[in-house]
Amino acid sequence: MKKIILTIALVFSINMLFSQYSITGQGSSVDVARDVQNKTKLNNYTQGRTGTNKLNYFLEDEWKGGVMFTKDSASVNGYTYRYNIYSDQIELRSLVDPETINVLSIGRRKFIHSLYYDNSGVVNEGYFELVTDGDCKLLLRRSVKFTQTSRDIEGYGANESTSINEILFLKKGNEPAKELEKSKDFLEEYFSDKAEAVDYLNDKVIIFMTEKKVIELINYYNEI
Repeated sequence: MKKIILTIALVFSINMLFSQYSITGQGSSVDVARDVQNKTKLNNYTQGRTGTNKLNYFLEDEWKGGVMFTKDSASVNGYTYRYNIYSDQIELRSLVDPETINVLSIGRRKFIHSLYYDNSGVVNEGYFELVTDGDCKLLLRRSVKFTQTSRDIEGYGANESTSINEILFLKKGNEPAKELEKSKDFLEEYFSDKAEAVDYLNDKVIIFMTEKKVIELINYYNEI
């Protein structure tokens, strides 16, 4: 009898969970999303799995409601998301396919998936938080820097020396994002396709190029 009651409760809970999801639009990504909706299971690597470590691998402690806008003009509502810095994946109680994403919001943050030049000058790809949007975008990339030890949990292990790097990138159009160097020479070269932006930069007597000053320059560039 107890098994029957437990089974009924489980089925009811699953129905309640998935009935709140809303998927609109047409396209292959919508079909994928509906398939995810039917098959989704809670991700095994929850925050509780890494509770013994000091580092929080997730940008937010809790799952956040958000909306996913796909490249085939569909929208997926009602799911909860979180960004896993360690694996560089956005989790939708499962893993989101970055190939279909245009912009994805998690709470008040927005993310895009983009190609970028890594430290070796090799083109890689990953998630970025969208700081400033427009023809030229200011992006924030997070990554985990850690020293592995023999006692680490497989895939999610870390010790007290583990840290999270936050690096700003610039991205124009469909070009791979490039790490921002807060120097006048770098910015003059990067914005050289618009003479007005270079003149704007030269007219500003700036000793230290702060993030606020960079955003002002990007906004001006996007308005030209």
